[in-house]
Amino acid sequence: MPKKILLIVEGESDEVKFLRGLFENCFRKAEYKFYSYKTNIHTLAQELYNNYPDFDEGDIDIRLILASLESSNDKKEMLLDKYSDIYMVFDFEPQHDHKHFDTVRRMVNYFNDSTNQGQLFINYPMMQSYKHFECLPCPSFEFYEVSLDQAKDYKRLVGELSKFTDLTQYTYITYYSIAVHQLKKANKIINDSYTLPSKSEYFDFVATQIFDYQVCLLESSNKISVLNTCIFALVDFAPSKFFGFVFKHKDDLWI
Repeated sequence: MPKKILLIVEGESDEVKFLRGLFENCFRKAEYKFYSYKTNIHTLAQELYNNYPDFDEGDIDIRLILASLESSNDKKEMLLDKYSDIYMVFDFEPQHDHKHFDTVRRMVNYFNDSTNQGQLFINYPMMQSYKHFECLPCPSFEFYEVSLDQAKDYKRLVGELSKFTDLTQYTYITYYSIAVHQLKKANKIINDSYTLPSKSEYFDFVATQIFDYQVCLLESSNKISVLNTCIFALVDFAPSKFFGFVFKHKDDLWI
């Protein structure tokens, strides 16, 4: 059965443009729909904490929860359609006034399977981390961090630094090259090795380890390690294809 994907995203612009470009370049036959939540991960965490306190102990459907909050019948109908995969994309939001990191961590732990309850991807500090590169390959990406103050103005910071702001110029090679950098950074956080993980090593990644690392770094030094995880949808969608392509065409990639 062909995959039909629901992408639950925080905003209506940046996430949609990036992910649409990713699928149009890398999975042209995929069917996908976007639902924009229009608010942040901490607001959703508060909703779950208040009204579904045992959400991670049962068998909740995030689509039903979002549909109950939605006033548009068309959007409710879209949410309640049948999907093979559900991806959720949100920002870390370290600057938020009412952070709910405890509940967000529970969400990261629970929403870990796109084919069942859904896969939650959190971007650190926010979505624009996908383009936080002055060049590709970018050897210094391993060490990129931003302060809490910089996170408050992150879009401008990345817009001035990045040489990859025009999504219309992204190709298959661009997305794969960015994904490799982000995977190496995640592997550094989890396994202390800035190398591309193997497919089996990738499937051993535990997203709460990344989340815990980021919260600890924020609390100890007011910093966030730059990392975009939503591009891991490129890996999850077809893991053998991804790792096979990187292995066969590593000389063509900017890595």
